[in-house]
Amino acid sequence: MATKEKFARRTKEHMVGEVKTRLESNPNFVLTNYMGSSVSDLELLRRNLTKAAGSYFVVKNSVLRVAFEELKLKEVSDMIDAGMGVSLCGDDMVLTCKELVDFAKTHNKFKIKVAYIDGKVVATEKITAIASLPSRDILLARVVGGIKSPIAGFVNVLAGVIRKFVYCVDAIKVEKAKAAPAKAPAAPAAVEPAKETAAPAAVVDTKAAEPIKEEAQGAPDAAAKPGPSEIKPEADQK
Repeated sequence: MATKEKFARRTKEHMVGEVKTRLESNPNFVLTNYMGSSVSDLELLRRNLTKAAGSYFVVKNSVLRVAFEELKLKEVSDMIDAGMGVSLCGDDMVLTCKELVDFAKTHNKFKIKVAYIDGKVVATEKITAIASLPSRDILLARVVGGIKSPIAGFVNVLAGVIRKFVYCVDAIKVEKAKAAPAKAPAAPAAVEPAKETAAPAAVVDTKAAEPIKEEAQGAPDAAAKPGPSEIKPEADQK
């Protein structure tokens, strides 16, 4: 008997620790009453919550109460009654609340008790108001669109100014072209006459020229010596 009690106590402590870990990892959650809902209904709810990266789990009231007390969430602990289920909000808190509210509309026995968001207890009426807001993706798209519009307007205005400046410059160029006198066509460049190439120098044969030099050198000696007919006898000279 003591062994069973000891096992039950350890099991409860383990379950309390697991619930605390989940709540610490996901501080935003919604507390619901699932009594009267079928297993297939709760499975449908879990599948719908996966769209917002949310989750849903059922836990014993005694375990949940201890976990809330250890986390110092007494206001939430006081809302526990009958069968309780906890929906952990995912990345999109608005979408999580929307899925829970829509599910409660089609399943009358499913009740939303209270929510704990950003460290504050949120009543059922406010959860319904949150569910009516646009989803996170739509809100981000609107914010980006609001930021983009002024930038696009500024770009269009700047482009218009640049376009007008270019038109003005082109108009000035056209006016200057009309006012400038027409230039006479340039005369064709004179064609220079082709230069005559010099004839190649005559090649002198040095060997053939050597006898001529010798003859030229020997000519004075022949003129200097009188021939035999030019010598007169002395008798005739007297």
